[in-house]
Amino acid sequence: MQAFDQSKANLRRVPPKWWIAVTYLVLVILSNTFPIFSAVEKQSSQNPIFVPAFDYKDDRVIPTEKQIPIHANFYGFDQNNSAGDKPVLVYIHRVPWDSRGNQFCADLAKSGKVAVVEPYLPGFASSYGSVPSHSMEANAQVVAALLEKRGIQKYHLLGQGLGGVAVLELTNLHRDRVESVTLLSAPGVQAFELLGNPLVNKIVYGFQGAFFWGVARLTPNFGAADLLPWDRDYAKTVFDTDLSENKKLLDELNRPLLIIHGDSDLLTPVDAARYTAKLIPSARLKVYHGGRDVVFEQKEVVAGEIVDFTTNLPKLSPPLPSSNPPIPHAIGMHYWMLLLFIIVCTFVAEDPTCLASGLMVSVGIIDFWSATVACFVGIFIGDMTLYMIGRVFGRQALGRAPFKWIIKEHKVNQWAGWFSTPKGMLVVVSSRFVPASRLPTFITAGIMKLDLMRLGLLLMVAALIWTPPLIWLGYKFGDDGMRLLHNFKSNAVWIIVGVLVALHILTHWLVPSLTWRGRRQIVMKVRGFIQPSLWPSWIVYFPIRVGIIFLTLRHHSLTAFASANPSFGRIGGFIGDAKSLLLRPFQRDSRCCPHIALSLEDKVEERLKEAQAFAVCHGYPLVFKPEVSEDGAGLRYIKNDEQLNRWVGNAKEDFILQKFISGLEFEVVWRRNPGQDDGHIMAIVQKNDIVVMGDGEQTLEELIWLDEFAVSRAELFIQCHARDLNKVIPAGQKVILNLSGSYGHGARCLHRPDLNTPALVQALTTLAKRFPALHYARFDLRASSEEELKAGRFLMTSVGGCCHVSSLVRDESLRFSRSYSQVWQQLKVCLDAGAHNLKQNVRPVRLDELMARWSQANGRSDNFVVSEE
Repeated sequence: MQAFDQSKANLRRVPPKWWIAVTYLVLVILSNTFPIFSAVEKQSSQNPIFVPAFDYKDDRVIPTEKQIPIHANFYGFDQNNSAGDKPVLVYIHRVPWDSRGNQFCADLAKSGKVAVVEPYLPGFASSYGSVPSHSMEANAQVVAALLEKRGIQKYHLLGQGLGGVAVLELTNLHRDRVESVTLLSAPGVQAFELLGNPLVNKIVYGFQGAFFWGVARLTPNFGAADLLPWDRDYAKTVFDTDLSENKKLLDELNRPLLIIHGDSDLLTPVDAARYTAKLIPSARLKVYHGGRDVVFEQKEVVAGEIVDFTTNLPKLSPPLPSSNPPIPHAIGMHYWMLLLFIIVCTFVAEDPTCLASGLMVSVGIIDFWSATVACFVGIFIGDMTLYMIGRVFGRQALGRAPFKWIIKEHKVNQWAGWFSTPKGMLVVVSSRFVPASRLPTFITAGIMKLDLMRLGLLLMVAALIWTPPLIWLGYKFGDDGMRLLHNFKSNAVWIIVGVLVALHILTHWLVPSLTWRGRRQIVMKVRGFIQPSLWPSWIVYFPIRVGIIFLTLRHHSLTAFASANPSFGRIGGFIGDAKSLLLRPFQRDSRCCPHIALSLEDKVEERLKEAQAFAVCHGYPLVFKPEVSEDGAGLRYIKNDEQLNRWVGNAKEDFILQKFISGLEFEVVWRRNPGQDDGHIMAIVQKNDIVVMGDGEQTLEELIWLDEFAVSRAELFIQCHARDLNKVIPAGQKVILNLSGSYGHGARCLHRPDLNTPALVQALTTLAKRFPALHYARFDLRASSEEELKAGRFLMTSVGGCCHVSSLVRDESLRFSRSYSQVWQQLKVCLDAGAHNLKQNVRPVRLDELMARWSQANGRSDNFVVSEE
């Protein structure tokens, strides 16, 4: 029962976000391994026909060695699978697949005048597995191979929606077999499809496919994502299909053509059907009242029209001289849908939408001023919406998704200093002309509650200045540029990646290099790339964590390292152990920093009384530390009674108060051989402050960017000092940028083996004898000078136990290989001590408690909130 209660207590220690993350990960794995839902099998009861799969590369359809099963329904065929004298209609479904197509094929065959073949193509159903290409060009070849195997030599083609592209491709490949073509709500010339340009459309469909891939694979949907009509298969089919060749295929069709379309089709406007009819004078155009589903809504009338057309083919008119009728302007519902589409797109990407609208203007489907008004309205609505989010929700918006992922509170503090100046409005307006700065700037303006009417007027003027030139650029140069890129359409994915990389380089490297602050930011970024000591902690310490796992497996115990210090804390001093428990064995030693541990189990009045008595005894400032934290997370400096009462009274977790100790800070890794009365220092690291000195002219932010040491971690220091960045530092005044001796707060780590003296070893070994079972520890020490430390005179501010390796990897002067070799040796010593103690029948540490406390320490979100101001 006691073990069960202990397990429950350990589970309660795990932060909720860790539970959510682990649960989500497990559900995603189960979803991908055991899907509950599956796409409906679109197949007949007959056996499938195996045909070669085809790939579409570099404008060519290439057969592959892969054989894929194709199912098909046959309507109106006799028992010998013969259509007799009846015309054979081949119906190619639209994408996404619609089960109503089955009934439509059956209705066509009911007349008794035609036979119908209804193939199910790769990409129309995920159950077919992966195929080289989902494109309609490749699918056309699959249909041809299917008909060839069934011995059908002559046929009439019906293509609905995107299936019309496969029909045109199939006609182009096998003109001698195709007797007529019918397009049912099918796309025509590229100008009428989405944004009217093949490359721009591929970008849209590429992002759509990536989104649905993420929904299908990275969410616990258990296969339900495959039931969505516009899923990743749909996006891939449209992405792989080249609609830019439609006009050429239509020009060369030379077959009887029937076009059936709805007058209110929102996806493919009726203008596309009318334009196709102009390209082919002999085409028969039938426009019915209805939308995208007009074929199904009026299936009896449409089926009768198709049967009549295929059984009484009209005579072909002689081809006209090659001419391109002008693209008609969008009118009616199509016009308003385009404007709405532009407005919505500005909410996602303003500048690309303006350029794409310019392309639509160059095509002729929409006029310049309509595109300008739509872009302006969308941009202005988006700007004011961001402002109102900041104004209504205030700083609370910064803690909510998705804004907490984009905007950091220290950035708001920094911008708040700018907005408080007389030029604050201009700072907001100028962000209109700086990509990637608008969202955080406008939300901050709302948080600062800048004047709504004045700001709205300025944003309106800025949008009017910015929008027309972008649209004009797209109109003037976009068509020529896209025509050039058309030659590389098969590499559309790489073009998209290249454009994104180029935009990143332009906005994050080239544009910032035009200012001195931007050039210093580039210095910071370059150092962050090339100096391993500046890499993020999850990268730097990943090999160390792998090393711990490797060594524990070698000793056949996942918690062997935690037994290096039996009964030291709860888990041998590992990450997550309570600080007061680790300091308790040394608190009677005068070299241990005075401290007091306060628990939430005590009443607030009792905590305040003890804290105030501690403050009277030791004076201010005091150091406030959470009991469970790592790398300085949650540390505060308390400077007066008001702050003390506030932090102690509002505490949400157990904490300790310590006397503030000035002087130099050092980190010492010490070990003792199991079963022996000795002691050794394995590493000494000095934690140096990063200091800038004022000159009476530069602000604190400018001093940070100009300092050669501070610039390496300038973003961190700006985050810690966000409220003081615009202060001009008086001449001669020093400002310490790191607010604690932790590397996480900016302290500079230097390997100091020269400080390892016999006197220091003796002093630490004597201190460690306060706890005889201590075999491995990392001490944080303060000393007034290096000489005092060498002489063994110091004060200990904190101590860590097993696997608390030194910060050697953060010393930029050391080779990474040398740092890791020493850290590896420290891990090995810790693991060997733990394994030795386990052999002596020391009680092993429970894995659940170890992981619970580790996750509690690493699940914090207040790593850099260290400044009380």
